Amino acid sequence: MKKILKLGIVGGGPGSWIGNIHRIASRIDGKYKICAGSFSRNLKISNTFGASLNLEKNRCYSNYKTMANTEFKRDDGIDIVAIMTPPGSHQIIAEYFIKKNFHVISDKPFAATYTQAKKLYSTIKKNKKIIYGLTHNYSAYPMVRMAKKLVRDKKIGDVEFVNVEYVQDWSKGIVVNKKNSKKIFRWKLDKKIVGTSAVLNEIGTHAYHLANYISGLKGNSLFADMKKYNKNINLDNNAQVLLNYENGAKGLLWTCISARGGNYGLRIRIFGSKGSLEWVQNDPNYLKLNPAKGAVKILEKAFHEADFSKNFARVKPGHPEGYVDAFANIYSEVADHINSKNKKKEYYYPTAYEGLLTAKFIQTCVDSSRQKKWLKF
Repeated sequence: MKKILKLGIVGGGPGSWIGNIHRIASRIDGKYKICAGSFSRNLKISNTFGASLNLEKNRCYSNYKTMANTEFKRDDGIDIVAIMTPPGSHQIIAEYFIKKNFHVISDKPFAATYTQAKKLYSTIKKNKKIIYGLTHNYSAYPMVRMAKKLVRDKKIGDVEFVNVEYVQDWSKGIVVNKKNSKKIFRWKLDKKIVGTSAVLNEIGTHAYHLANYISGLKGNSLFADMKKYNKNINLDNNAQVLLNYENGAKGLLWTCISARGGNYGLRIRIFGSKGSLEWVQNDPNYLKLNPAKGAVKILEKAFHEADFSKNFARVKPGHPEGYVDAFANIYSEVADHINSKNKKKEYYYPTAYEGLLTAKFIQTCVDSSRQKKWLKF
């Protein structure tokens, strides 16, 4: 019988919708039990929230250091910590737990800056005892995994072009001005918290990771054109990036947080020498396969030619499956990796190395936009 992992949580307290997603996802496959948490710097709030999760009062904390130190000393202490705080604290919290040999699952981005990312990656590489998973959850949809396999199996030939976009409207249609911007954007206006770039750290990181994940390629040079909301609001809200990939393929990435009417528009198209693939997150159970010659195929999750995707699906074909399940796939795979004695088994969850690559991409985008030139990365 595989061990049920004792999970601790940092962040994700009252008012955090992503915290609820993580907690639900961790429970779906019965591989974790939430045992401890630091949900607020206010101990009373942390205790109250922890009680709503049926946690013991003495396992609710007001800061991550006390939590790590206390849980480390307990005979029944946590095995793994899930971090769901704003980006600026991801690196420092993860490192503190890693140095005490706790496994980590962290919300994206890997770190707020490339400097932080390099430091965290070095810490992870030095500790062979821990497993680190990063919740780039879009990579865990069954049909994204199917797309990755089709590319790997050369079903569309050699990748030649990658087009990915992720657009939102954080203002929800409201006209943003200097007076109301703090209420709308909150901590995202603080560079120390949001990191190198708001638009790229928050959603652009997903787009770039997804492009790399499916294509199996890494970018090696780029030209980025970024803009801020306006002269009174110091928040970069749009990035258009031209990419050259390691195999000579060309890429185009667009990400925006002020696209009027934009409703989580994540879309990726990959064109190869024999055809193309298209996946849209708002219709995630289908993958379009367009051969260079012949009829277009719509592949359905866990059905017929998309049989491989059954490995990452929980319900039968014809039934919707999505966002929370994708998070759950990552939680499940990390648990399996921790519990497995098979050193050769392949896992599909996003790693620290992938996080490092996205952090380097984001820093290069900012540098390229400032310098107005192509840069290698």
